[in-house]
Amino acid sequence: MTPLPSMEERRLSRRFRVTDKAAFVVSANWPGKGTLVDISDGGFAFHYQSSTPWPNERNELCQVIGMHESFIDNLPVWTVADQVVSLGGGHTLVVRRRSLKFGPLTSNQQFLLECFIWINSMSHC
Repeated sequence: MTPLPSMEERRLSRRFRVTDKAAFVVSANWPGKGTLVDISDGGFAFHYQSSTPWPNERNELCQVIGMHESFIDNLPVWTVADQVVSLGGGHTLVVRRRSLKFGPLTSNQQFLLECFIWINSMSHC
């Protein structure tokens, strides 16, 4: 897996780009889905379309769904950032980037996460 280039990496875990539109994030707290942008063993970021931020739930659980039936359920996450990244034509379509940090993962979730990164990383497609 090829890590993302960075000026100065401040994260404890290296991020990996996800193959374009190959993986999604869903949550019971939001009616839509987000497109996964990058992921690491410490968290992930995704893009979604909305004029308002995704609700910030204290103990949110989400699912990530990727290529080749890769799937991780009940991931505990905390919001690190949620910001506008682009405005569509006429400012009617707003794309936001939400960055999340994983809470404590089970050993099974950690294993599935490693597999998910390997399957959905741009360097393996």
